[in-house]
Amino acid sequence: MSKIKRFFITFIGLMFFWLILSFNFQPVSLLSGTIFSFLISLISYDIFIKSNEGLNRKMFRVLWFSFIYLFVLLYEMFLASFDVVYRVITMNINPEVVMIESKIKSDLGKVFLANSITLTPGTITIDIEGQFLYVHWLYARTTNFENAAELIKGRFEDWLRRIFI
Repeated sequence: MSKIKRFFITFIGLMFFWLILSFNFQPVSLLSGTIFSFLISLISYDIFIKSNEGLNRKMFRVLWFSFIYLFVLLYEMFLASFDVVYRVITMNINPEVVMIESKIKSDLGKVFLANSITLTPGTITIDIEGQFLYVHWLYARTTNFENAAELIKGRFEDWLRRIFI
């Protein structure tokens, strides 16, 4: 697939997400979305669509899983925010730094996992070393690293493995 087609598809996808997330159809917002989508597309079209991929089922599958992942992330952020509010009000915290292993092979996938963990209130990803992520956890429910890893990365890793094959 040519660079122009990959750029155009990336631009359309970014503009679509801009419209969904901002839900603002004012001319200034549309112009801002167009400019930022254009600039980001110039930089990142190779990341989203590889040169040997075209408009095939795999790409639509990745886009579909990405769309679902957005809602999984928002849901987990929503639930975690209530837990953090409870912990702050009751002063019931047990902070711990936990090392978790990721099964995601893609570097970009690991970055998405680390950012998803950090966006979830109560956890912050401190570092990524190879397959391991170091996460500060506001309330450590367990000291077993495998159980802690499953509690922290939850559904994130499952969906990200489907996206970053």
